[in-house]
Amino acid sequence: MFKRYLPLLFVLFVVFATVVGFLLFRDTSTPETPAPVGQDGAPASDGIPEFKVESEEEYQRALEALGTSTEEIEAWARSRGFPPATYTSTPGTPLEQNYRAMREPALRELAEGGDAWAMQFLAAHISPEKPVEAIDWYREAVVNGSAYAAIRLSALYREVARRVETGQDNPEAFIEIARSEDPLSAASLGWLLVAEYEAGVPPGSIAATLASFRAPDDSITRACERAATFLSGLQAERESRSISFPARQPPLAIELPPEETVGYCPPEIFPHTDFSGCQTVRLVGDIGSLTAHRCR
Repeated sequence: MFKRYLPLLFVLFVVFATVVGFLLFRDTSTPETPAPVGQDGAPASDGIPEFKVESEEEYQRALEALGTSTEEIEAWARSRGFPPATYTSTPGTPLEQNYRAMREPALRELAEGGDAWAMQFLAAHISPEKPVEAIDWYREAVVNGSAYAAIRLSALYREVARRVETGQDNPEAFIEIARSEDPLSAASLGWLLVAEYEAGVPPGSIAATLASFRAPDDSITRACERAATFLSGLQAERESRSISFPARQPPLAIELPPEETVGYCPPEIFPHTDFSGCQTVRLVGDIGSLTAHRCR
């Protein structure tokens, strides 16, 4: 199965522990001599190259044929703020543990100096008692290139909703957030959509399997509109501060099956990542096939 044999399956923590998998590969070259039909990289009847991935050996051959490695993929994902331990099997100490060992003053000093990793770990550290400030730091981390911070911001809005509903202690700040971002469900889903766009993955890769996407169309539209507002604000702030980043697209981005993206934001409301200049490939396993875009 893909999940068993592809250690780069990235597990994203979303609303109520909902998880969505997507794979990231990097393509730096195409095999000079096409493999005969039936072998890895050979074009299928529709002309799309296929790679069989049902074992560790086949997985390694696919990576080699795509001109990539775990290290290259990890470097790309780190550039978008994703903690290494959440998506690779690479041995060693994850980058995130260095920040987890820091106390708040040290994290704050680094965050104020522009360290996006410190921003998102500081936000996580202070969110139980200072959720308003945590939201500001998560958003600042997104401004500075962390797509993962947008996912954590979404989770924080969901936590705010839970705290307000249950009436837990110290609810004043949470109530303030709830009033400013009503409805919280739209804000939470909106930031997941921003995370998806900022990571440069295909439509639905992060958000489409959420229960929220089974909601009435007007609720989905509201979340899409909120996401567009968030994204516009981020882009305007980056422009005013002359902040720019390399291409958002991962080296190879995996699409979800069409049935998983029913009700997704139409592009006229919220933009989709453009894969028109990428090559299409197919990964085939014992649970089916996945379409992917090779962009580098």
